Amino acid sequence: MELAMYLEERSWVRLTVQVGSSLVHPIAEMMFPMQSTFGYLQPFRFTGLTPEERQILDGEIQELLKQTAAAKAGHSLGFRPPRFYLESF
Repeated sequence: MELAMYLEERSWVRLTVQVGSSLVHPIAEMMFPMQSTFGYLQPFRFTGLTPEERQILDGEIQELLKQTAAAKAGHSLGFRPPRFYLESF
Protein backbone atom coordinates (compact mmCIF):
# COMPACT_ATOMS: atom_id res chain seq x y z
CA MET A 1 0.00 0.00 0.00
CA GLU A 2 1.30 3.51 -0.76
CA LEU A 3 0.78 6.05 2.03
CA ALA A 4 1.74 9.68 2.62
CA MET A 5 2.56 8.85 6.27
CA TYR A 6 3.38 5.36 7.43
CA LEU A 7 1.44 3.44 10.06
CA GLU A 8 3.21 1.82 12.98
CA GLU A 9 4.41 -1.68 12.27
CA ARG A 10 2.01 -4.32 13.68
CA SER A 11 -0.91 -1.88 13.68
CA TRP A 12 -4.19 -3.55 12.84
CA VAL A 13 -6.43 -1.74 10.36
CA ARG A 14 -9.65 -2.37 8.49
CA LEU A 15 -9.13 -1.89 4.76
CA THR A 16 -11.61 -1.26 2.00
CA VAL A 17 -10.40 -2.93 -1.17
CA GLN A 18 -12.19 -2.91 -4.50
CA VAL A 19 -11.92 -6.32 -6.14
CA GLY A 20 -13.54 -6.31 -9.56
CA SER A 21 -17.05 -5.00 -8.95
CA SER A 22 -17.03 -5.96 -5.25
CA LEU A 23 -15.76 -4.26 -2.12
CA VAL A 24 -14.17 -6.27 0.66
CA HIS A 25 -13.38 -4.96 4.16
CA PRO A 26 -10.70 -7.24 5.61
CA ILE A 27 -8.64 -6.67 8.73
CA ALA A 28 -4.92 -6.38 8.02
CA GLU A 29 -1.72 -6.09 10.00
CA MET A 30 0.72 -3.46 8.80
CA MET A 31 4.30 -4.53 8.23
CA PHE A 32 7.60 -2.60 8.11
CA PRO A 33 7.25 0.63 6.05
CA MET A 34 9.76 1.58 3.36
CA GLN A 35 10.32 5.17 2.32
CA SER A 36 9.68 5.93 -1.35
CA THR A 37 9.88 9.00 -3.54
CA PHE A 38 6.34 10.16 -2.74
CA GLY A 39 5.79 8.85 0.77
CA TYR A 40 5.92 5.29 2.06
CA LEU A 41 5.31 1.84 0.68
CA GLN A 42 3.94 -0.33 3.41
CA PRO A 43 3.23 -4.02 3.02
CA PHE A 44 0.42 -5.65 4.94
CA ARG A 45 -1.01 -9.08 5.50
CA PHE A 46 -4.63 -10.03 5.80
CA THR A 47 -5.45 -11.27 9.29
CA GLY A 48 -9.22 -11.30 9.20
CA LEU A 49 -11.03 -12.43 6.06
CA THR A 50 -14.58 -13.69 6.10
CA PRO A 51 -15.24 -16.79 3.98
CA GLU A 52 -17.07 -14.57 1.48
CA GLU A 53 -14.12 -12.14 1.22
CA ARG A 54 -11.72 -15.05 0.78
CA GLN A 55 -13.89 -16.43 -2.02
CA ILE A 56 -14.05 -13.02 -3.77
CA LEU A 57 -10.27 -12.51 -3.57
CA ASP A 58 -9.53 -16.07 -4.63
CA GLY A 59 -11.89 -15.78 -7.61
CA GLU A 60 -10.20 -12.57 -8.74
CA ILE A 61 -6.73 -14.12 -8.40
CA GLN A 62 -7.85 -17.17 -10.40
CA GLU A 63 -9.24 -14.94 -13.15
CA LEU A 64 -6.02 -12.92 -13.36
CA LEU A 65 -3.96 -16.12 -13.55
CA LYS A 66 -6.21 -17.49 -16.32
CA GLN A 67 -5.69 -14.28 -18.30
CA THR A 68 -1.93 -14.53 -17.80
CA ALA A 69 -1.90 -18.19 -18.81
CA ALA A 70 -3.97 -17.42 -21.92
CA ALA A 71 -1.50 -14.69 -22.89
CA LYS A 72 1.35 -17.19 -22.59
CA ALA A 73 -0.54 -19.99 -24.39
CA GLY A 74 1.18 -23.33 -24.02
CA HIS A 75 3.77 -22.07 -21.55
CA SER A 76 2.12 -23.52 -18.43
CA LEU A 77 0.74 -26.86 -19.62
CA GLY A 78 1.80 -28.69 -16.44
CA PHE A 79 0.49 -26.00 -14.10
CA ARG A 80 -2.05 -27.25 -11.56
CA PRO A 81 -3.35 -24.44 -9.34
CA PRO A 82 -4.04 -24.95 -5.62
CA ARG A 83 -7.65 -25.13 -4.51
CA PHE A 84 -7.45 -21.67 -2.95
CA TYR A 85 -4.60 -19.34 -3.88
CA LEU A 86 -4.75 -17.44 -0.60
CA GLU A 87 -4.04 -20.68 1.28
CA SER A 88 -0.84 -21.31 -0.70
CA PHE A 89 1.11 -18.43 0.87
